[in-house]
Amino acid sequence: MRRITGATLFGLGVLCLLLAGALVWIIVPSQRKVPLDLIPPDVVVAADNATFVQVKPLPDGTAEAAVEQGPLQSRTGITPDFQAAADLTGDLAENTLIWNVFHGTDRADTGEPINRSESRIALDRESGAAVDWEGQCHSETMGQACVAGDVDFAGQLYLFPFGTEKKTYQYWDSALQAALPMEYAAEENYNDLPTYRFEQRIPKQQIEMNETSLDALLGFLAPGATSGTVNYEAGRTLWVEPQTGAIVGYREHQRRELVPNAGSPIVIFDADLQYDEPTLKAVHDQAASGRTTLILLSVWIPLLLVVIGVALMIGGYWLLRRTRGPEQKTPAHAASPDPAPVP
Repeated sequence: MRRITGATLFGLGVLCLLLAGALVWIIVPSQRKVPLDLIPPDVVVAADNATFVQVKPLPDGTAEAAVEQGPLQSRTGITPDFQAAADLTGDLAENTLIWNVFHGTDRADTGEPINRSESRIALDRESGAAVDWEGQCHSETMGQACVAGDVDFAGQLYLFPFGTEKKTYQYWDSALQAALPMEYAAEENYNDLPTYRFEQRIPKQQIEMNETSLDALLGFLAPGATSGTVNYEAGRTLWVEPQTGAIVGYREHQRRELVPNAGSPIVIFDADLQYDEPTLKAVHDQAASGRTTLILLSVWIPLLLVVIGVALMIGGYWLLRRTRGPEQKTPAHAASPDPAPVP
């Protein structure tokens, strides 16, 4: 009976060690992907005092635009398109998320709309970066749906990779329609989580603008001008929880100015935006839950299995040794035959 029990314990110990190895090297790495059924929380960035252009309708049916100052609130909502993701083929199948993204900016004091945009984007489930997909699109015209293929998203947008590293990533800038370096800056505790801080600095430069929109701005804000350009500069700071790649802190300062060919430059947007309190809580809770699960599966549970496995193997080996009993020694007087009798 001891032999059977010892062999069983030893076998269970080996099984625990194999399971620990499978968790660390097979199961957990295979699970470091954004779940296909993940529905991200709405994200709101707010500025207490911003400068912006507001278009208001007039009683005669026309509209006027003027530079205003006040609090802004910008909300980003994401609706996963599960069917579109399921229909993907080739390398994108099973590895890609399709997200419909709505972005709306309003005056926080009056609720009046300032800007609307919408996008469709494909993201790699592991790296979080945008991938080539013919259906991606972006529109900043209020009430007008985006047209597939009118943009080429690249780099990180809403997610960083599982196991984010201390290195430079490419991060999408919607004004320049390009992915630019987002540099690792420091390791910090932010929003009650260990994070990596990343920074992106975009120096002042001219950006392209829809000709109709540019002419409208010039007509309202610089009526004496016949042409003009728009300058843009920005700075972003992101705090990323490295286990999950979740962006748990966000701050952005953005400035745009209209430069007419007659008259002085006019600031048309200047705001310091950051996550509001409900957003900080929502992203913290989601990141903390994912971080805890990953650490349990990749560190603590394997470590516990190793301890249990080693203990079972030692116990099993000890029982197997006990079943053998002490070695039987041959008595000294039996070591040689009795002497033959003398005749």
